Amino acid sequence: MSKAKIRLSDMEMELVQNSNWILTKRRIVDKVCLMFGMLADEYDLFLTKKINQSDSLPSEVLVIPPKISKGENYQGLPYVVLDYPRYFDKKNIFAVRTFFWWGNFFSSTLQLKGKYKNQTMPIIASNYSLFKKNNYYISTGSDEWDFRFNKKNLTPLGGLNMHKWMETITEKEFIKLSSKIPLVQWNQADKFLLNYFKINMLGVLANFPNDEINL
Repeated sequence: MSKAKIRLSDMEMELVQNSNWILTKRRIVDKVCLMFGMLADEYDLFLTKKINQSDSLPSEVLVIPPKISKGENYQGLPYVVLDYPRYFDKKNIFAVRTFFWWGNFFSSTLQLKGKYKNQTMPIIASNYSLFKKNNYYISTGSDEWDFRFNKKNLTPLGGLNMHKWMETITEKEFIKLSSKIPLVQWNQADKFLLNYFKINMLGVLANFPNDEINL
């Protein structure tokens, strides 16, 4: 390895001597984890309150508790994930993933695959307008674990007509519907994420009332 490759730029030299920025980063991630913990409680309370109104939610997903995980390298950047509800196996997925990606956004994603996609697709199909008016994106890419908002992966529903909507949710192996919140809206992020969670649930449970949504 040449010496040029291990030399520091002026900005790198400044950062390597400054411990405050890394400590600040840790505090921010801790605050995201705290926010997601509070959201998990809100999600659970909402489902507990509303579960008797619907016979559509798979019972097996309710027995698995929320999970918060974090890491340092999603596309090179730190992240925090809250999965709830969450049911994952090789063929079947029923999940709502709340996601923080450093330098990018918060997002809320409804993921369905296998039997859960088949069971919920008629209700999802009928909720095209609900997702569209709330600025959702749908996965038109091939990677169900890619959460980036780009042209190859997620397409805004605002540019998708009903025919393409039906074609996408019918023909793809999985359904992935996502919404995002800019990090500049940090102080309102918990409110937005809770409401997107409710939209996700309304999208698969026919008996959830629209008045629960407050975006």
